[in-house]
Amino acid sequence: MSVIERIEEAGVVGVGGAGFPTHVKYKADIEYLIINAAECEPLLKTDHYVMKNHALEVIKGIDIMKKETGAKHAVIATKAYYKEEITALEAAKVELGSDVSFHLMENFYPSGDEFIMVYEVTGRVVPPAGIPLMVGCVVSNISTMLNIYHAIVEQKPVTSKRLTVTGAVGEPTLLEVPIGTSFEKCLEAAGGTTLETYLFIDGGPMMGKLHSQDELAQKVVTKTTSGLIVVENSGYLKKFKDETLDQIFDKAKLACIDCSLCSQLCPRQMIGHDISPHKVMHYFSKVEMGTEVVDNEILRGALICSSCGVCEIIACPRGLSPRQVNNYVKREFAKQNIRYKNEKTEFEIDPIRDCKATTSNNILIKFGLLPYVAYQLDEVKVIDTDEVFIPLNMHIGSPSIPIVNAGDKVDVGDLIAKTPAGALGANIHASISGNVIGSSAKNIHIKKI
Repeated sequence: MSVIERIEEAGVVGVGGAGFPTHVKYKADIEYLIINAAECEPLLKTDHYVMKNHALEVIKGIDIMKKETGAKHAVIATKAYYKEEITALEAAKVELGSDVSFHLMENFYPSGDEFIMVYEVTGRVVPPAGIPLMVGCVVSNISTMLNIYHAIVEQKPVTSKRLTVTGAVGEPTLLEVPIGTSFEKCLEAAGGTTLETYLFIDGGPMMGKLHSQDELAQKVVTKTTSGLIVVENSGYLKKFKDETLDQIFDKAKLACIDCSLCSQLCPRQMIGHDISPHKVMHYFSKVEMGTEVVDNEILRGALICSSCGVCEIIACPRGLSPRQVNNYVKREFAKQNIRYKNEKTEFEIDPIRDCKATTSNNILIKFGLLPYVAYQLDEVKVIDTDEVFIPLNMHIGSPSIPIVNAGDKVDVGDLIAKTPAGALGANIHASISGNVIGSSAKNIHIKKI
């Protein structure tokens, strides 16, 4: 079995974003293999742990993929202030005689955006609506690289996930749990919360999904889960959760001063992409809600919004939500099957881009999360569970197709769902041993015997 086939068999997907199937990403000849070790979302600590405690495996995985793809360069892109992590990785590099190099970045957000990272490492601009491969690059998260190592060297499929549980919890913790473990179980393992009412973020503060307390019981850990952050049901986050789309548009009409700060601080605009959130906001301040979204030069820019959140969380002085408006435009264009068509070949970089960088502290202050930044999380608590609900659609592409039925017995690592023939997707494996209680198009329910 080839290297790529082993990765496919193991069901490896990108853990740092939407879960793109890794075996598809690496079916290419590339110049730069870039490893995203930025952990750019504040408060998340899982990649820190991997760098410090699994450096040898990560470097071995990088070397294997560099050889497999024929890449001329393998570069670990991380933040310069991650001193202990860099020391561990450099020691592993020396021990293995690897030629992997390091690109050290300042502490800014979103350093982990692959478009931004490609520019930081290579000076090349990925075209709007494009992929890094268009400029000879592939970007993989460092924890994805660890899963690649397990798949190739140990023939071990992806059955568990590390995540950070922090915020208003009894004991901020790094957990390793079987995929399909309930968020309730994860919160319990971190000492619960003393808050009577709370919100929680599935992921990081900026790009994670904000949920209400009563949604906790419905959420489970997937291959892409990075964090569970419990926050007070008050302040900016409460406003952000409660505000409706109608209210967002009404506020845009009343309060947008067309200052353009949302565009000036947009990380994608700063590398030359034609995206101007302030123009989109101005457009909707002049039309009625419900007006058909038409394809024009102004609105088209919303299609290349990365939804990083800088525009609404950091930039806007009036507390408006350009990101939500851009997301609305993207949904409406999707219904009309309108896609972004890039015609640019040259990109003008903002000459003061470095001066405009968003810092992590500013994000934490805005969200009221600064009290939780000081926690040092150096150990992983491995949690077992008697029951899992494993989603079949936790990656980009088509949902996996179950190959087990209620009543079947499975062991950890058994293949339980496969990628549809000829489709983009990923295999899924049992995360605990037990009986299959239910198997549907949505998930597979397994309970320990």
